[in-house]
Amino acid sequence: MTSAESKPEKPPPFFTAPLIVLLTSALLVALHAGFSFAPVAEQNMIDANFALIPGRFWAPAGSSAVYPDAAAGLITLLSSGLLHLDWLHVMVNAFMLLAFGAPVARTLRAGIAGAGGFMLLFVASILGGSALYLALSDVNTPAMIGASGGVSGLAAAAFMLNPRGGKHALWSRPFVGMTLAFAAANLLLVLTGPFLVGAFVAWEAHAGGYIVGALLMAILPVRGYGWARS
Repeated sequence: MTSAESKPEKPPPFFTAPLIVLLTSALLVALHAGFSFAPVAEQNMIDANFALIPGRFWAPAGSSAVYPDAAAGLITLLSSGLLHLDWLHVMVNAFMLLAFGAPVARTLRAGIAGAGGFMLLFVASILGGSALYLALSDVNTPAMIGASGGVSGLAAAAFMLNPRGGKHALWSRPFVGMTLAFAAANLLLVLTGPFLVGAFVAWEAHAGGYIVGALLMAILPVRGYGWARS
């Protein structure tokens, strides 16, 4: 065995991020920029048709609030994750996507397969977060927007990564500990969100995205190191 073969794999620096992560983060910011500069009438139209509005799902049959067809309603489970309340909202989600998405994307398969796995995690987590929010809502529940469900799924996937390589099991002590910390942080956000940012925090979307992200990461193949080591 040569010295090159015996040399352990060097994990990448923490601050680097694969292209798919950078593009996804930039997409969230670009979409909000386009929304921000659109006329108010168009902004209202986008919110009405692409935000997740439980009142339109649970409105009585025949009501003018009901979606014209199933597709128009179901698309909001994803499109709501591409809209944000304001610049603070989108920048926080974009930064968190970079922080958690980078180690996840680095551990997935290279090339198109790895990018596809990353997008599967992100999109499925948005859908999972939206689905749980909708399932626990009623006709009076406020509308929801934001990529927090997808970001929460990436956080769960990142927490599963073992710094020594590979990944933790769902029932492992490290992952359970991080999950409890995630739950505590979300409880704090729920309690302080209305005072700090003037908006409620959709913990249901965070929880749904986290669950989906963890379950998907449990079956996705990983390689190398996600987190940088000192």
